[in-house]
Amino acid sequence: MIEILQNKENHDKIEFNARDGEEVLGKIAGVLEGDEFVINELECEDFFTDGLVRAILNLMDLHGVEKARFDLPESDLEHLRKLRFFDDEPKMESIAAFFDKGCGH
Repeated sequence: MIEILQNKENHDKIEFNARDGEEVLGKIAGVLEGDEFVINELECEDFFTDGLVRAILNLMDLHGVEKARFDLPESDLEHLRKLRFFDDEPKMESIAAFFDKGCGH
C-alpha cells in the first residue's frame, strides 16, 4: 500500500512523503514565502512526481495559497514542464486555475 503523508514534525517546511510501509518512495517539500508556495525539494521516481506535486499543490489551494514557484534543479523542472505543471517560467500564478483545467492538460 502506498500512502502520502504530511510531515508534522517540521513546521517551517511543508512536506509530503510517499511510503510503502516504512520504505520512503518519494518526497516533496516547500516553504511559504508571502503569498507564494515555493517547492524546493523533489526526490522521487518519475512515476510518483505527478501525484506528489498535485498533492502538495492541492493542500496549498485548500488553504487559500494562490501562487506556486518551483525552485528545483533544471532536470526536475524539465520533467515538470513535460507533465504540464507550467510552460516557460517555473511558476503558477493561480493554483486553482491549474486544477480547473483538469487532468491531462
